[in-house]
This record gives sequence, structure tokens and C-alpha cells, in this order.
Amino acid sequence: MLIRCFIENFLSFNEQSEFSMVKGRARKYSNHVSKFNNQLSVLKSAVLYGANASGKTNFVRSLDFVKNFVVKGKKPEEPIFIEKFKFDKKSLDRPSSFQFEFYIGKRIYLYGFQVDYEKVVEEWLYEIKGKKDVLLFSRKALKNDRFKLSLGNNLKLKSERDKQFVEFVSEGTPSNQLFLTESNHRNVKYFTKPYEWFRDVLQIIFPDSKYDGIEFFFEEQSKIKDLILKIIKYFDVGISDIILEKFKVEQDFKDIPEEVISNLKKGLKRNDVKTILSTPRKDRYIISKDKNEDLIAQRLISKHKMKESDEYATLELADESEGTQRIIDLLPILISFLPGGNVFVIDEIERSLHPLLVKKFINLFLAPRFKNNLKQQLITTTHESNLLDLELLRRDEIWFVEKNKYQESCLYSLEEFKPRYDKDIQKGYLNGRFGAIPFIREPKDLGW
Repeated sequence: MLIRCFIENFLSFNEQSEFSMVKGRARKYSNHVSKFNNQLSVLKSAVLYGANASGKTNFVRSLDFVKNFVVKGKKPEEPIFIEKFKFDKKSLDRPSSFQFEFYIGKRIYLYGFQVDYEKVVEEWLYEIKGKKDVLLFSRKALKNDRFKLSLGNNLKLKSERDKQFVEFVSEGTPSNQLFLTESNHRNVKYFTKPYEWFRDVLQIIFPDSKYDGIEFFFEEQSKIKDLILKIIKYFDVGISDIILEKFKVEQDFKDIPEEVISNLKKGLKRNDVKTILSTPRKDRYIISKDKNEDLIAQRLISKHKMKESDEYATLELADESEGTQRIIDLLPILISFLPGGNVFVIDEIERSLHPLLVKKFINLFLAPRFKNNLKQQLITTTHESNLLDLELLRRDEIWFVEKNKYQESCLYSLEEFKPRYDKDIQKGYLNGRFGAIPFIREPKDLGW
């Protein structure tokens, strides 16, 4: 789970900006809070409001940059595509800085780095134990593209040989690469969990993101498929059932080039590995190879009850409405079974969805669904003021982002205002009480 993150000098965030999922003073809805080791209470959701161009999407883009930089890394001598704050000359000469506190594998980590256009300036990883930050490693840039690596005693290296190998990997890490990334690519096991948090736990979803893989849940009758269908019917989009339709690729898809078919065959094992193939029309297929080495394609088909009949009409998912497709792409948020939970960050959750469906989605995410109460988090930007409801969210789950006169984005929580629970938060926001709304001039100010 995400605990806190800090951004400085990236996109519209100039000064250090803190976003926190730590429980505030609000006492309502204790089921919205996950507790760790009886000492840390972390919120399960946060909704971020702001005017257009205030920095909401920039916040999501910042997290996406960090995830990609950590997981994918850079090729040697490839520039680092940092987008610094452009409205302050001093910022152009300062490195961009990012820091995350997160919980994974029963341990709490603090990881961060400073980066410039060509190199990593500094990088650090700590384990948080109680009120102490215990060093695992720190790495600072020196002159002549050299770095100083410091390893903490808490790292508990198995042998002197292990220590030498870690130092060797540090020496071989390119100046434009994170040591956390390089160490995992080079099979250094000591920093696996923090790397896995960025790779597997942190999930970034933009308005045009598509979830590739939901087809696998429909291959067989299963509890997961039943749950998906229950959720789809809950959102009242008219779908009665979803099934997988099978095709033989070489027989039924005459327009696929032989080169593509050949490459698919080479990349697939018999009755094992499968891949997702998307077409320009947004059709998505599971491609696999049967025992006869034939390529088999499967795609999802929705079934709709026909008027005054026991029969069903079928539609390809690409022919469903944008709203229905959006719900299906967001379903993994409600059914994820990753131990320890995911952190889902969504930009504009309301895209193509009715306001009531957005509210239902948030409510369903926060409802206790399973006995083990998976520790998942949902962080989303939105313009949907219908969610500003203290019967749905806690004060500390509502955040705002607003630009000041210097065009710097500033993050702050509704908790800072301490509104009463009987107050109309939505009305107060639209009236400008909490800021983070557009300043709209009157037509007369335009000379009309």
C-alpha cells in the first residue's frame, strides 16, 4: 500500500508537494482504514479534485514516470525525459526529486531519488521501523560519472562475496540508470520487494487505458467469472452474460499476413503460453496454440436478452458503448486478488460513466467484500462533484490541487478545513470554499 509520496520540480509541482494516505483525525468509516502492525493506519481511497490545468493529471503522470523509470530503466546514454517546472529559472538547474513510502511484504520502505536530464544524482532506500529510518542503501553521484554506494548494516549481507557483488553491480550501473533497477536486472535479491512494489502493486490507469487480460477469467466457469457477471449486472448495462467465442486463426482470419501468423506460432507453446492480440477496431483476442499446432483465437462476446423471446442477441465488446467498455476495463480493480493488494491510480474515473455509476463504483470498492479484506487502495482524479459526500468518503479521503500565482500546483486535503459532517461539501466546493475550482469571468469581461 502507498503511505506517502513526495514530488518536487516535476511538471507543475515546483516546491516539494506531499500526498499522504495516512489516516487523519476523522473517525467516520473505520472500514476505510487498513492497519499495519497496530501502529500505522492507512486509507483505502483518495479522490483528487481541481480545475482544468490545475495539476491533477500531472500528479498521475508523475507516478507513471517513476513506475516506468524504476521498472523499465534506460538504455546506456539514453536521455532521461524529465519535465521540470518551467516557470522558474532556478528550477531548470535543480534536479527533480521523488520519494515514496509504501508497505509490502510486512515491511515498510522509504525509497526515493533525485534525477537530472542525463543522470541519477542521488538514490536511497530505507526500511522504516517504528520511528526510525534504517538505511538499506544510498548512492550519490560524484565527479567523472562515478558514484558512492553506502550499504546499511540492516541489509544483512550473507558474506563478503555478496557485498562485493552488490558493489560490483553499483559500479556497473550506468549514470542514467537507477541502482534499484539495475540490481534487480542483475539478480541482486536484497532489493526485490521494493522493485516489485513499483512493478506489480502500483497500477496507473489513464482515460484511454485498456485492461489486457480480463479474457482469461472467462476461459472456464469459475467463481471469478460469476463475480464479474454479478458486478456487470450491478451496473445495469443490459448485459446478461459474457462468453468466449473461438476461431481458428488461419481458417477464419484470411486477412492476417503470413509473417504475423508465423511469429505468433514461434512465440507460443502448445496448450500453454497465451497472448493478447488487439486489432485496429479495438477487438481483443486471446491467441493460443492447440495440440495440433493450430492457432486458436478467442474473444469476448456479450449476450443481451431479446424482446419477448427466450433467445439472446450477441455483441462484440468493441460494439458495446464506451461506458460499458470502461466499466469492463475497470473491473480488475474490484476483483484483484494480489496478496497485499494493489494501488490503483486512475486519471478521470468518470470518463464515459454516468455520475451515479461512478458513485456506485467507489462505494463498491470501499464495501467489505471478502473475509480477508484485501488491502487495496484506489486513488483517482475527478471532476465529478457527486462524490463530495461525507456519507461516502471521509474528510481525509478528499484532496484538492490548485495552482498559485506562480503556476505551481499545491496539494491539500479537506481535512485542513475541518467541515462539519452535516455540511453540504459539494455545494461548498462549487461555491469556492475549498479552492481548486476554475475562475470563470463574466461575458461582459470579454467585452461582449
